[in-house]
Amino acid sequence: MIFFKVRGRLHYRHLCTITYRPPPPPSRSPPHLSLLADQCASMHQLKQIHAQMIVSGRIHDNYAASRLLSFCALSESGSLSYAARLFYSINDPNSFMWNTLIRAQAGSSSPRQALLLYVKMRRLCVTPGKHTFPFVLKACSNVMCIYVSRQVHCHAIKFGLDLDLHVVNGLIRAYSVSRVLKDAWRVFDEVPERNLSIWTTMICGFAQNDKYGDAIQLFECMLADGMEPNGATLASVLSACAQSGSLQLGVQIHGYMEEIGIELGVILGTALVNMYAKNGAIVEAKKCFSGMRERNIATWNAMICGLAAHGHAKEAINFFKKIEQEKVKPNDITLVGVLSACCHAGLFDYGEGIFYAMKELYGIEPKIEHYGCMVDILGRDGKLLEAEQLIRGMIWKADVVIWGSLLHACQSHGSIDIAERVVKEILLLNPNSHGVHVVLSNMYAEAERWEDVVKLRKHMKEGSLKKTPGWSLVNAAI
Repeated sequence: MIFFKVRGRLHYRHLCTITYRPPPPPSRSPPHLSLLADQCASMHQLKQIHAQMIVSGRIHDNYAASRLLSFCALSESGSLSYAARLFYSINDPNSFMWNTLIRAQAGSSSPRQALLLYVKMRRLCVTPGKHTFPFVLKACSNVMCIYVSRQVHCHAIKFGLDLDLHVVNGLIRAYSVSRVLKDAWRVFDEVPERNLSIWTTMICGFAQNDKYGDAIQLFECMLADGMEPNGATLASVLSACAQSGSLQLGVQIHGYMEEIGIELGVILGTALVNMYAKNGAIVEAKKCFSGMRERNIATWNAMICGLAAHGHAKEAINFFKKIEQEKVKPNDITLVGVLSACCHAGLFDYGEGIFYAMKELYGIEPKIEHYGCMVDILGRDGKLLEAEQLIRGMIWKADVVIWGSLLHACQSHGSIDIAERVVKEILLLNPNSHGVHVVLSNMYAEAERWEDVVKLRKHMKEGSLKKTPGWSLVNAAI
């Protein structure tokens, strides 16, 4: 009933019964939040969405939480440390979340964290899937630990995923970077069907482990199997051609690329320039270099090092000056090529200036390769004592190559005193370097120190010491 007032008196009237239905409460899980997480542009936006998910309770939905985690872990604007904190705040993360964080950590500067996370995953009895092992194997490749790779391989066999193509690809790469080609080849050989990615990874593994002939032979087998190579495959084979001196095959690959219209991007273009330059085909290398729309520092390095190695030292230095004009930042490989060019061109003062200003001008700390070039420069310039002091002042232990460079300079300038000290250092590093006795004996003979010649040759005869014969290789097909 309802009461109402008419002229100061209360009246009432019976009405039909009305069922009261209160308005629905606001939804605790707005469906738009997970969509907004996919559209984030910064961590500031993501933190706001994260806060809303916590207030609304949406964070307890694994799908919504996984969208947050994906942005934090995988986006360029994300934060891996924030992703890790978010992951560990989730009560029961699903396999997708585990895989996302493992993937992010495998590609980070600390890939060991991905392996530790996988160990924790197994301890919690979370079953890894076919998407887990490729990321774990990527971490194995970055860590370059053969023992961990083999353990992960055993886990893949245990879960029946050892023949999955993505897992196979990861196994071949992990074994190849650990320089265990025997295991990589076994995995490659046992897979019943191979896709282009697996062929490419195996070819690349051979090339990276200095098995250039095997890489080229495998490439020919791939073509015979009906596979059409892509850019990554051709770049690996061109690298093998560059290192093995197979110019003819490199030219054929270049012709194939032009025939089918493969675009000459940075990677393939650099591989072609490097192949031609290392094989001494400087004109063709310049043509490829000039025809590239975009170049990176690796392209410039291929040109500079190729020119320096084949007697075009001054031209190599001109290329280096062009780098500075175009404001391309050189790296340590660039400076090795330039120092080598300075040595061959006789520009000793220019080379010394670059070496001693490397850190100040380019922010590059000299490595043992730079010291080796500098020793060669000082040796050719007759500054033998300064070269010896430079070697002894290195933070690295000098190898036989650097001492050998100084010994050659001593022979050229007839400095027996320094040569005797250098020979002692070389024999400490490698007692089987019998050739240094011959060099020193010849130096004694040139100085007419016949007693020392007789004494040294008697020592060589009594110790049955023989100089290792030299050898050379000529590719008749070029």
